[in-house]
Amino acid sequence: MKLNDLKQELLKDKDFKQEYEALKPAYELKRKIIKARLSSKLTQAQVARSMQVSQSVVAKFESNNGDFKFSTLQAYAKAVGLKKLVIEL
Repeated sequence: MKLNDLKQELLKDKDFKQEYEALKPAYELKRKIIKARLSSKLTQAQVARSMQVSQSVVAKFESNNGDFKFSTLQAYAKAVGLKKLVIEL
């Protein structure tokens, strides 16, 4: 079974779909900021130096689906050159 097929099957479940929709804004935010880093042609190590943290902190920030501090988001956005970041809920 392909990943997209599995996703579509799971989304038929009411509880799964509700949780998926609740997490969607956080995933979209992460997608936008990672895209900004890649568009800027910056490595995680370069972003980390700008943020004055280790590369592993940046990697964790990009991959962790949990909560993060707003100050971390600001520092990351500044490091990748974002001037504006729209968060859709």
